[in-house]
Parts: sequence; structure tokens; C-alpha cells
Amino acid sequence: MLAIIIINGCNGCNNSRYKHPRTSKKVSEYPIKVERFDKELFTLEPENLHNGLIELKNKYGIFYTSYARDIMRMPLIENDSLFEKPMRMLLGFERLQELAETVDSAYKDLSDIEKELSKAMGIYHAEFPQAVVPRFVSFISEFGNGNVIYDSMICIGLDFYMNKRFNQFYVSMDFPSFMIAKMQRNYIVPNAIKALAIGQYDYQTSKDKRFIAQILLEGKIRYFMKSLLPTVNDTIIMGYTQSQLDWCKENETQIWTHFIDKNMLYESDPGKFMRYLNDGPFTVAEDVPRESSPAIGAWMGWQIINHYMANNPKVTLHELMDNTNFEDILKQSKYRPK
Repeated sequence: MLAIIIINGCNGCNNSRYKHPRTSKKVSEYPIKVERFDKELFTLEPENLHNGLIELKNKYGIFYTSYARDIMRMPLIENDSLFEKPMRMLLGFERLQELAETVDSAYKDLSDIEKELSKAMGIYHAEFPQAVVPRFVSFISEFGNGNVIYDSMICIGLDFYMNKRFNQFYVSMDFPSFMIAKMQRNYIVPNAIKALAIGQYDYQTSKDKRFIAQILLEGKIRYFMKSLLPTVNDTIIMGYTQSQLDWCKENETQIWTHFIDKNMLYESDPGKFMRYLNDGPFTVAEDVPRESSPAIGAWMGWQIINHYMANNPKVTLHELMDNTNFEDILKQSKYRPK
């Protein structure tokens, strides 16, 4: 269930103003408070569980149901829309209670995250004035999910961002090292903004299966992230180390030439091009060295979008994200690395 954009005004905007990163116009923060579903759930008193679950279901709607059914995989019992029996069992697991307490101690203060989200949503509202600003909700799933999106709600699995405390535990669960490196606090907001973009625009490649469409959508998502988070380092936007980002910059011409020589741009077989979009320690593809960066197709798409927007300064972020004429974007980008 992806994001549904609803007409809504900026009822929550405050007077904290700063420059828009692209237009230099003054924009207001849109105050965001992360709603602590995890804390509310795991502090319910057993003797008042029924009423507490009713309140949570009313407050969180579809997310409550999906959390129980899809994330925690609770069995659906007839005439029990609250999942009360499996919820009672869940809350009785000492291991999960300890996890909830550990996560809460690490994320007791979310003011830095809320400040960053407030600035990002101020830019989002300025660029997309007709779109609803989503709610941000935290949960824990015993390391199953980092981010999920339901309707106009972006949900953040805080236990997925505990690298400093759970590093060895992540290793024991066979998370690869390239993932563990990104399971930390400074990825929470960028991943939430990425989830917002994917939730709204991932449909664009459901019909156009070509590689060019895939990499340009990936590029648009990164451009969207950077527009809303202008001070976040490009390494975080791409999920790269500094050396991986440097490798892409130093080998930009070679990457482009590789795609041209392999006739990859208009390839429509995912089996031939997904290796250029997948995360990993490096890009696993023929004639691509092991010292390469992962997801070089996504990085290339971002560079094309950067060129397109630089050469078309009147195009708004809204117009860019809605544009599905990928061939025209490539043409108007005048992208030809040397």
C-alpha cells in the first residue's frame, strides 16, 4: 500500500524560516513530531490491554493492522481485528521487551531527527503545496524492516538503526557488512525521504521497463532526496563510502561508455541490468572491476538528472518528478561526460 496524496493545507507551518536550496526563497519549517508507536505499544499495561489496543488501532489505522499481520506475522483470528491474543503473547516476550527498552534508551530524544524532518517537510510543502505532509511513526520489528509506507504515513523501524549497540548482533543475523554500515542514526531521515519518493513515484517504471527509465527514476529519487535534504552528504544520499563516491566521480566517463558499449540504455530485460542498480560491496557485472562502487546505474541516473535540471532551470521539482518521458529527459540533459 503506497502513499496516497491528499489535498491539504499547511496548517502546521511555523515561523522558522530559511532559504530554499534551489530557489533561495524563504520557506518555513513544517513541524514534525515522530509518533512513538513502539513506545506506546510496549508500555501497555496487561490489565488494560484491550482498551489500549483499541486506542492504538484508532490512532494508527491501517498501520496497526499491517504491523500485526504483515510485519510481525500474527495469525488472523476470527472476530479479533485487534489481534489481541497474539499481541498479548508478543508483549509477554522478554526478549522483545528488552529490545523495546534498549531502542527507547537510544532514541529517547528524537529532537535532532524531528528538526531535520521539519526542514525537509518545509521544502516538500513549498515544492508540492497540494500534497499532504506525511505522518512519521516509529516501530520495532525485531530487525525485519527499516522503513515502510502506508497511505500518508512513513513508518521507521528504529531497531534497524542501532549499529553502535547491535553491530555484532547484526553480524550474527547475517546482515552483510555493506548493509550494517548504513544501519545507523544518520540514515533515518534520508531513508524516510527516500521512502516518500518511492511510495509516490515507483509506479513510473511499471510500464516502462527499460534500463534508461530505471536509472532515471533512481536519479529522480536521489535528486528529490538532495532537494529536501540539501545539507546531507552525497555519500548518505547514495549509501556510499567516500571512496565509493570518489570512484564514481573518477570513472564517470568509463561508466557511461560501458553502458553505451553494452547497448544497455534501452535494454528491457531486468536480468541484464538489475546488477547495475542493486546494493552490494561493488557492482557485479561483466567488465566492471571489483573495486567499483555498487549501484553505478543509480549514480549515473542521478548525474543525468542533475544535468537536466541545470540545463532546464525553470523546471520545478514537482514537474521533474511527474515527467515520465525518460528519453526526452536524457536528450535535454545534454549529458555527455568527458
